[in-house]
Amino acid sequence: MRYIAKRLLYALPMLFGVSALAFFLLNLLPTDIADSRAGEDATPETIAAIRESFGLNRPVVERYAEWVFSALRGDLGVSWHNGQPVLDSIVASAPVTLSMVVLSLVLSLLIGVPIGVIAAVRGGFLDRILVSGTVLALAVPNFWLALLLVLAFSLTLDVLPATGYVPLAEDPQLWALHLVLPVIAVATVSISAIARQTRSAMLENLGRDYVRTLRANGLSENSVLYRHVLKNSGVPVLTTLGIQFVNLSGGSIIVEQVFAVPGLGQLTMTALARNDLPVVLGVLLVTAVAVVVINLAVDLLNSVVNPKVRA
Repeated sequence: MRYIAKRLLYALPMLFGVSALAFFLLNLLPTDIADSRAGEDATPETIAAIRESFGLNRPVVERYAEWVFSALRGDLGVSWHNGQPVLDSIVASAPVTLSMVVLSLVLSLLIGVPIGVIAAVRGGFLDRILVSGTVLALAVPNFWLALLLVLAFSLTLDVLPATGYVPLAEDPQLWALHLVLPVIAVATVSISAIARQTRSAMLENLGRDYVRTLRANGLSENSVLYRHVLKNSGVPVLTTLGIQFVNLSGGSIIVEQVFAVPGLGQLTMTALARNDLPVVLGVLLVTAVAVVVINLAVDLLNSVVNPKVRA
């Protein structure tokens, strides 16, 4: 419990810093919601009235303090564009992005860990091929890969849908089919990162004394590799997994635009285009909280695998 409390204590300043930085930077944008809402022929009185209705005539520090206290009560404000509660928009879009991110993480583990293990154990030419493949995958932009996937599997082969999204509750099969290409586009970099980290951790552990001792005591190679070496390599892999959650959340923004997926990325981009600051701030805050929760979960798993990290 002390370990959890310490991690949460570290997270609070980060959340405060992210919210403050985002709020003040967004308020420095050159565009003005009052000008865009009023139109070209609006009088100064009309613009001033719109600014007052949005609270833009007050000092930015005062508006930030009010926003923080409202957010602590679960109120993220209302959209400047349509007047809907920001939290409702986030709740409607979050399951879409969460589906992509979770499936991408699962795919990254299922593919990345075996690749890293094989590269570390086999070595030689196969190791060089796998390492070169992961480097190439890390260098490919996910939006470019998304376009190639659409060209190959949607336009040429016509086996997977190119755009759109179907809720899981409505049709599980269509839900899965619409997420195949976005998940592949998002997960490719994560697969490479986890494979490289797994390989590095495996090679480090394979060179340690306890491995030679286990082999000298007659343990089978599979037992040495999978019961001991792979387990001891789990801490850096789990840490990489937490980092990849952040990367996948950010990478999904562009991929959602390519595949017209109505997730948090598309919600954010639309809000930015409309200068809808409450929506942008709400998405940033919810994403930051999600990152903190995931990192805390990863830290707890690391503490279970390696109790030394609790010291």
